[in-house]
Amino acid sequence: MIEQENYRTTVKKLNGDSLTPILIFQRLKGKRKFLLESAAKFQEEGRYSMIGVNPIKSYSGSDNKLIEKQFFTGKEYSYEGDLLLLLKRVMPRITGPSEFPFTGGAVGYISYNTAVNSQHPNTLNIPSVNFFIYETLIIFDHLQDEVIIIHTEVNPEQQKVDLDYLVKEIQTPLTDKEEKGYVLSSFTSDISKEQFLKQIEKAKSYILDKKVSQIVISRQQQATYSGNAFSIYRKLRKQNPSPYMYYMDFDDHIVLGTSPESLIKVTDDVITVNPIGGTRKRGMNEAEDQLLAKELLNNAKEQNEHGMLLEVAKKDLLQVIQPGTLQVKQYMKLERYEHVMHLVSTIQGKLSPVYHSLDALMSTYPAGAITGLSKRTAIELIDQIETAHRNIFGGAIGYIGFNGNIDFAITIRSMLLKDGIAYIQSGAGIVEDSEVEREFEETIEKTNSLTALSNVE
Repeated sequence: MIEQENYRTTVKKLNGDSLTPILIFQRLKGKRKFLLESAAKFQEEGRYSMIGVNPIKSYSGSDNKLIEKQFFTGKEYSYEGDLLLLLKRVMPRITGPSEFPFTGGAVGYISYNTAVNSQHPNTLNIPSVNFFIYETLIIFDHLQDEVIIIHTEVNPEQQKVDLDYLVKEIQTPLTDKEEKGYVLSSFTSDISKEQFLKQIEKAKSYILDKKVSQIVISRQQQATYSGNAFSIYRKLRKQNPSPYMYYMDFDDHIVLGTSPESLIKVTDDVITVNPIGGTRKRGMNEAEDQLLAKELLNNAKEQNEHGMLLEVAKKDLLQVIQPGTLQVKQYMKLERYEHVMHLVSTIQGKLSPVYHSLDALMSTYPAGAITGLSKRTAIELIDQIETAHRNIFGGAIGYIGFNGNIDFAITIRSMLLKDGIAYIQSGAGIVEDSEVEREFEETIEKTNSLTALSNVE
């Protein structure tokens, strides 16, 4: 074990050859645990899995009121104003070089409705913004097969963390021989197929009237559940490995998922955005898979939709990057996942020194891929067409580092667990020449990885 210490940070390193992120997560005692990982763990972009437990505080809120709760002292503070601007103001910031993209900070989500003044009530009563602040972070380096424990002391008055005890927890085998399972019923939709098809037709009427060029219409599904929520996540990550995989425990609700789509990533002031537009299900065999891929790549509707999303992403980034730094690094690449395939592009730019990484997040949020185009008009029309509050669906989930780096996925292919109910949601991008039956099928394809988790009819 290697130990290194400076003014604010303590680092301990362990050999990881007998450990996994899942095993570390299970061995950790304490509350409010999270796990961030990626299916691309042997590539640079997915190299690190991150685990945390026992955060020092939370920042959560809705309706222009942000609440800070300090878990060790029990103190609470309230702030009034725009939630994302407040979050930028109160987040601790530590400058200085680091070999890791994330060395501690805020982990959580921003709901879709943070940017939307919805007429629909938030019946689940979960915050629009919800982050826990972790001074201690466990990083699993898959390329080096190494475990790194980093403690960054941003609040010296808080309870001290015993890193040696944390090491002991990580290295102590589990006493339970068998992990508890779960029970999850079949999912049922909040609206019927006929109602959803009428919503698609309504969206098309707005497009024909030239109010927007695209609208993303979604539908929610629900199931009852009991048992070990982490077991649900373990099965999902196995069935649908994705670039973003996450499990977060927020006391009275849990968010888990395997999202394929990045909202925004800022590392050392380099901004990366990966717009996704265009979806097909995976084939039953290699021949069918190739035919579906060819059809997707050559489909004029999908190409036009993707092109529109790419232009919107460029426009968003131009608000916050240094002039002349915008680059399209990848254009309309076909990427295959367990149940679907997508068309994906990558654009990058250099963050302007007058902006914070959260300004970059705000410039792209919510993503055009989850609203439609133009964004603001599409958001207003979605609220008229849909019948329920979107909550976390289509929002952002990830981290804000003490070092200023951020990495957020769009909260899709995700599940919210609260009060014995599991909620999932999926959408379809409606354009002028959309076929209503095909768009309905797309919402089914996008949730196949989640509905397949049901083990009770």
